[in-house]
Amino acid sequence: MTVSSQGKSPGRPLDAQRETALLDAALELLSEVGYERLSLTEVCRRAKASTKTVYRRWANKDELMTAALRRAVLRAVDEPFEVTATGTLRGDLLENLRASAGRQRQFSPQYTAGLLVAASSGSEAGRMAKDLFRTHYTRVTETVLEWARQRGDIGEDVDAAFVGDLIRGMELNQVLVGDGQLDDAFLESLVDRVLIPVLTAGRESA
Repeated sequence: MTVSSQGKSPGRPLDAQRETALLDAALELLSEVGYERLSLTEVCRRAKASTKTVYRRWANKDELMTAALRRAVLRAVDEPFEVTATGTLRGDLLENLRASAGRQRQFSPQYTAGLLVAASSGSEAGRMAKDLFRTHYTRVTETVLEWARQRGDIGEDVDAAFVGDLIRGMELNQVLVGDGQLDDAFLESLVDRVLIPVLTAGRESA
């Protein structure tokens, strides 16, 4: 995964501590106000830096957010993440979706909505936002579905990426349009009424 350096402002690079403070401030503000309302002025105030400091490194908000979201993607990839095996397809899905939902609760609806706005922009920041979404959802599905294939619970043709997209769409709808709660009632309904029927379609009659 590469990030374009086009438009990078000339001048000496920032020290690592100052750059980290600015990127963390940008992600904090994304969680609080969303992408459209996020301003470089407020990022600077939060990080106790001057706007001159920011513009020495990034030409505009999109470049700053590309760097901030890239940092978030790399953090998500490096974060220790253990997929739990229960021995059944339903148990594996529920146990790991519960763990995933617990991690997601640290993010506000504004953060999620902000990622969607960024993802729809077609910019480099948008590509980073899409990568962040994909990273979060594919790690569980690829492992859980491979276990299910080995047990013969599902067919070889089940697409883990499609299942990840399905989970993501349902959860985003719940967070942004529904009551916002990724609780057990929602997760059990998602597994029992959507995922299991999709994953096992045709298995009983086969």
